[in-house]
Amino acid sequence: MHRVIVIGSVNHDRIWHLENSLRPGGRLRFSTRETHLGGGGFHTGRQLLDLGADVALVTGLMRDEQGLAAMDTLDRMGFDTRHVAMRPGDTMPLEILLEPSGERTILAPSDRRHVALSINEALKGDAAYLNVLLLEEPLVAKLDDIPLVVSQLPLGPATPRPADYIVTSRDDADEEPAGVWRRAVDLAGSRLKMLVLTDGPRSITLYDGVRSIQVEPAQAVRGVSTIGAGDRFSGAFLFSLLSGRDAATAAAEASQIIADWLRGQLPR
Repeated sequence: MHRVIVIGSVNHDRIWHLENSLRPGGRLRFSTRETHLGGGGFHTGRQLLDLGADVALVTGLMRDEQGLAAMDTLDRMGFDTRHVAMRPGDTMPLEILLEPSGERTILAPSDRRHVALSINEALKGDAAYLNVLLLEEPLVAKLDDIPLVVSQLPLGPATPRPADYIVTSRDDADEEPAGVWRRAVDLAGSRLKMLVLTDGPRSITLYDGVRSIQVEPAQAVRGVSTIGAGDRFSGAFLFSLLSGRDAATAAAEASQIIADWLRGQLPR
């Protein structure tokens, strides 16, 4: 069994199911509102668990009723939670607007405080995945000994970390591959092998600083929530790499896995 270290957030997502799509000047109505566990670390870890990996989480939760309940849920799901830090404070939900089409919009407070993650013991795994801004230096140093490291490209100033693959979306990157590659190299250093750019239902671009490879994604699934789909893609991509696939094959396999997952959420 592959052991993967997942370094990233576990949030409490408060999802507003909208009755109509977002538009400037419009009036929003919602049918239901519900709260679930979410976050980049959570969704990527769930996908890896679904594929049969042993997953250890490096994240932080608040030591309140919601945080303790989340820890219990993570344990029951099968996560290794020995590296989950419990911090004083109150759990603040992340607001997500979900349109009828399945597209989501995340509302995050501008003053949201990001805490640097760290651990005080050995970190052993076949691979690591990162979706986090800040890391303490001891944790960064431990990543050098992990054979395969995949990182999401952070949306803000972030701690450099060694990584073999950087994953992001066209919407988040908002640049041509060459420009995103330069940002990825600044983040991952000389270890970087490949940039993976997803683009919704359009081609996935793999870029190594010189040449681009286009990978056709699986057929799009409409009318179902896309919350967590990008994070799950990263988990499936990493698992395929661990299974010996080349990057192009891994991207195609991951796309199909996520399409099948989305299709499984369609109303019966």
